[in-house]
Amino acid sequence: MKEKAFLGIDPGSNSGCISAIYEDGSVYTIEFSKKTTKDWFEILKEIAKRYDCTSILEKVHGMPGMSVVAISSFMKNVGHIEMALLALNIPFKEVTPQTWMKYYGMKKEKTESKTEWKRRLRELLQRIMPDVKVTNDTSDAILIANYCKQINKS
Repeated sequence: MKEKAFLGIDPGSNSGCISAIYEDGSVYTIEFSKKTTKDWFEILKEIAKRYDCTSILEKVHGMPGMSVVAISSFMKNVGHIEMALLALNIPFKEVTPQTWMKYYGMKKEKTESKTEWKRRLRELLQRIMPDVKVTNDTSDAILIANYCKQINKS
């Protein structure tokens, strides 16, 4: 029987990321900005071969103020991710940011800048998983993967 891997997927337009948390607690992160679509798909394919995967894809949409180019890029990422998960037979559930953030007791304050908010998420993750190397770009995906692991404990 294969070991389990829990995937958290933040489809962000430029800073998107897939994180895998394995049963032993180790973490592997694929940052979209550092890989081509083909590269991250091949990595994901290897993970799917070796592990029994389950995943959570952050349910996202365009936001007011985003340019047409940004929304187009963002939604293209979502389509690539969904197709990759389907092609690799990795089950996924879409969860809104509010759902997984509520699990951690986190809520963005109206006066809080994006940078401040990302810093708070990163600090939360560092408290939960102090040995994991984390950046503002990877914290969401790792938190989503951890949320996936916690709600799928058997």
